[in-house]
Amino acid sequence: MKNILNVVVVIVVGSLLGLFINKLGNFWFPAGNINSLLNTGLNTGLNPTTLDLNLVEFTVGLVFKFNISSIAGIFVSAIIYKQLIK
Repeated sequence: MKNILNVVVVIVVGSLLGLFINKLGNFWFPAGNINSLLNTGLNTGLNPTTLDLNLVEFTVGLVFKFNISSIAGIFVSAIIYKQLIK
């Protein structure tokens, strides 16, 4: 259980780091090839689906949005985690 929690923390922190890298890249390079490269990504998951029972309405969905900067952030986060564990 502890290993799964560590992996989840590394992925979440890496995704946030990737978001920061993406925003910083958009600020430094407002238009051009680098901006389009940073925003190239893949959306995968379950689109939101609604189940209406007239008394209760459920909406369920989970979509992962990966781009180059989020993958780089996860990679950097994993390297930092391995260095801290040693």
